[in-house]
Amino acid sequence: MITNPLHALEAMAEAGMQPVRREIWLGIGFRPPKCNSIEIDPARLPSFSECWPVVGLDVILVYRGNSVRYGALRDLTNRLYGASPRRLQLIDLDAGRIAFLKLMGVS
Repeated sequence: MITNPLHALEAMAEAGMQPVRREIWLGIGFRPPKCNSIEIDPARLPSFSECWPVVGLDVILVYRGNSVRYGALRDLTNRLYGASPRRLQLIDLDAGRIAFLKLMGVS
């Protein structure tokens, strides 16, 4: 049984491959309708050590702010940020807001 929702991304990284345009879309509780997208179960967030495959990638985290618990969003965001993505962007579909937490070349 695969417990890490980033398993497919991990397998790519271990094989020396990267997603197209070095970009990955993550959706909390749903799979974004994009290429290179993964659904993250809010009840089974990846741990800090499971987030390493996002290193050097552009990560777009999409969620529905009216239904996602803030603590889960904060925990996942901290874990993804700690894995050193190239960029980290959050999109709240309910509020229509976009936040850039990390831009290329900025720590």
